[in-house]
Amino acid sequence: MSSPPETRAELLALLDWYVESGVDIALDEAPHDRYADSVRASVTPPADLAEPAARPTPPPLAAMERPRPAAAPMVAPDEAIRAAEEAAADSRDLDDLAGRLADFPHAPFRDMAQYFLFGAGAPSARIIAFDAAPGATEEASGEAFSGLSATLLDNMLAAIGFDRSSASLAYVSPWRPPGDKPLTPHEAAVFAPFARRRVELTRPEVLLLFGETPARVMLATKEPAGKLRGKIHEARCGAHVARAFVFSSLEAMLNGAALKPAAWRDLRRAAEALQAPPPCPSPASRERGR
Repeated sequence: MSSPPETRAELLALLDWYVESGVDIALDEAPHDRYADSVRASVTPPADLAEPAARPTPPPLAAMERPRPAAAPMVAPDEAIRAAEEAAADSRDLDDLAGRLADFPHAPFRDMAQYFLFGAGAPSARIIAFDAAPGATEEASGEAFSGLSATLLDNMLAAIGFDRSSASLAYVSPWRPPGDKPLTPHEAAVFAPFARRRVELTRPEVLLLFGETPARVMLATKEPAGKLRGKIHEARCGAHVARAFVFSSLEAMLNGAALKPAAWRDLRRAAEALQAPPPCPSPASRERGR
């Protein structure tokens, strides 16, 4: 067994390794029932019984630098997903959805990232491009879709006659994950109701889904992105149905030119879909939307 780090350099290296590995909480040496703590916290009367001030609603597409709030009580994974579904379903419009997501206490990475980045481009548009989460460039600048991958996305949109005045750019997670790690299935499931409600509220005709997480979230599937590319899908989000196209992630296309010809073919299909009549929701979808 290796000896514990002793020098300052060793300790800093260990902390860097923790961050890159996605470690986001310190655990006790002895087992600790944090769910029981959450229950106790929920029944403890607050010291100040005054009516809380109304929560301000943030602008939907602007970056927000948020103060680090107190850690939210831990809840079971299924409870976090149910709470996300309720918060998203109660959203009246895009501004309200952004506010509820920004304040959602069980959102992964909320208390670690510096900026809340809801998206960029037009608030609502005929086409929405979904990426998984902001990256290092966006986290450093506080500007959504500002890195090299965003330049590639801008070029792809321009090839079919769109730009940021006519297309909407969105993230599944509005916060950068530690070390840019992929979202786990549970993390994606917590963000999914907000992403799907965004589509239901803005009613785009076409979705461009870049990478595994957006594809699985918007199509409600466990299939890998490789099996979903090259096809036209229907994304059913509440009462709205949009045509969806799956692409490799923007980062993968930046690093692999061989992926671009297939992406261009799917991009042309997306442009053709914008000329076709929109898909009709099923009777069950119409019933849920009432």
